[in-house]
Amino acid sequence: MMSKKQFDELLKSLKNIEDKLETIITLQKTVLPKPNLGNEQKRVLKLCDRKHTIEDIMKETGKTENNVNFILSTLRDKGLIRSLKTKDKLVYEKI
Repeated sequence: MMSKKQFDELLKSLKNIEDKLETIITLQKTVLPKPNLGNEQKRVLKLCDRKHTIEDIMKETGKTENNVNFILSTLRDKGLIRSLKTKDKLVYEKI
């Protein structure tokens, strides 16, 4: 079992890692050319605002769940979005 002190140290270390990763992502964005996006990818990317779930994106775009999942996966692979669990739902945000 982990003591409170050990837990706090682990939490601090993880926060440092997160901060460094954010810096790396920011630097990478400034060096790499912007990826080419199709109209549907651009449309879905605009909905990645920490508010929209897959269901919301499906309603907004008229696309099936499989299509939306594919587009989200492509955007994630290009380093443009990430998934976040908020309360009881999964939402997406631009990086």
